[in-house]
Amino acid sequence: MKKLLVLVMALVMLVAVGCGGGSSKNMFKDEGELVRIMDELKNKDGLKGHDLMVFQDISLMHREQNGVVDSVDIYIVKPGTEDVDNYSYTNGKWEGPNPVQLTGDGRMEDNVTPMNSINFAKVPDMYKQLEAKAKDVEGGKVEDLLVYILGRDGMYASWGVEGTREKYDAEFDLNGNLTRYEKE
Repeated sequence: MKKLLVLVMALVMLVAVGCGGGSSKNMFKDEGELVRIMDELKNKDGLKGHDLMVFQDISLMHREQNGVVDSVDIYIVKPGTEDVDNYSYTNGKWEGPNPVQLTGDGRMEDNVTPMNSINFAKVPDMYKQLEAKAKDVEGGKVEDLLVYILGRDGMYASWGVEGTREKYDAEFDLNGNLTRYEKE
């Protein structure tokens, strides 16, 4: 199921990214870039000054097509409600809120993570850890997609290294500590 979710999210992000411009910075490598991007979201009308809750997952993608393209897809509980809005970052700007229709009978508190519990400043360190591991993999490179996933035991970051002959899955906690790295 996790692989299917990551594959679907990757396809959605590829469609969203297209082949447009964006910033010359890389949110995975450049210190502070992802923090800056997320701070822009936190300061949008209707969100500023609130403790934001992330609904389920966050997808982050970095592509280099006609320049650098960073994209983020995130679902935020609208402050003071149980409504969820989608926000998308591409080509250097945030779009949204776009209302999300929820289905199922789950409890909201079981499907959210406080945004301030995710240390986005650690993403470049996480990238460096995977970059070092990729050196030991034939044709190895860090994948373009990083997904924060809400699992049974809370939210974690899922990333990976893909090589010519093998692929490795990695998981990090919300403070950027590598908790699992194994061959797929």
